[in-house]
Amino acid sequence: MQDRFEFLILGGGLAGLAVAAALAPHRRLCLVEREAWLCRHASGRAAAMFIPTYGGPVVSRLARASRGLLAPDLLEPRAALHLASEETDLAAVQQWGRGRRIDAAEIAKLAPGLRAGATALGFLETDAGLIDLAGLVDRLRRAVLRHGPIVTGFEAETIERRQGCWRLRSAERTLAGAVLVNAAGPWADETARLAGVQPLGLQSYRRTLIEAAPPPAVEVRTWPILKQANGQGYLRPAGDAVWASACEETPSPPCDAQSDPLSVALACESLNDLTGRTEWTPTAHWAGLRSFAADRDPVAGWATDAADYFWIAGLGGSGVQCAPALGQAAAAMLGGAPWPEALVAEDLTAALLSPQRLRRVPIGDQ
Repeated sequence: MQDRFEFLILGGGLAGLAVAAALAPHRRLCLVEREAWLCRHASGRAAAMFIPTYGGPVVSRLARASRGLLAPDLLEPRAALHLASEETDLAAVQQWGRGRRIDAAEIAKLAPGLRAGATALGFLETDAGLIDLAGLVDRLRRAVLRHGPIVTGFEAETIERRQGCWRLRSAERTLAGAVLVNAAGPWADETARLAGVQPLGLQSYRRTLIEAAPPPAVEVRTWPILKQANGQGYLRPAGDAVWASACEETPSPPCDAQSDPLSVALACESLNDLTGRTEWTPTAHWAGLRSFAADRDPVAGWATDAADYFWIAGLGGSGVQCAPALGQAAAAMLGGAPWPEALVAEDLTAALLSPQRLRRVPIGDQ
């Protein structure tokens, strides 16, 4: 059995969903996922925070361009409080962030129960928030299904291009498309090799999160997101609990990432350091992979060594806040549509996202 489409989008994480949702109203496509359900790996394990300064300048611009696609119903306004003990740690966030400096007294008002002396300096990023991840996935999924199919549980045994057409073969069926979009997340390079395309040199890193109940008499529901300005930890309110991470980067091959006792202990220690308290009670833990290109910026664009092969990869754990705009950018490049106004407003160009830039960056420079 063979089904033919104009576009095959391989990967049902947020990146693949976003480009499929943007492109589906205009082109015949099929979204293909190896797992039994969408967002099984990195996309479904994210902390779901909207922090425009979290990442480099390109990630920051993509996040801001995504705001209009998330707000108001998928984005709950929630300021992000960047904490530091040294002025130099706040330099980058003050350069890119929209907000203001605050002192220890205001920090105590924003996060009552935070132990005095845990931090001396703060920058309040006022355009941050919490993203409804399940709602975002459902919205994108429905947008795709209004116009085309989503095929799950499809394990591509071969990927080849013959007679101007890409063919994905599994044990049960064959899918064919004029254009192949590689949105396979941590498996993007493996997918490229299977297709005979030069990999980008992506590197995946494992990161662990914990859920923890607060100390007695500490109400965290109204807390802002708390983040170490030096990048060594964060927490976000999650109902009556918090999610927290030490922001570790443990190199990993593509896999179903699992937390381990050491990484959980590091997350607990980071939470203690961030809040100046040790009475947190861990109740759950999990891990996901964050995949980066050599320059750590997202990739979206045509391959330089294969016809009709398009990359969307290397979102580095920022997919939940960047994928909406990145999907529109990719759809514009794929479908020849005008460049989205939100990207123009943020001075984001196709060249900044193109995989061609990586051919000038040594793969080992991670």
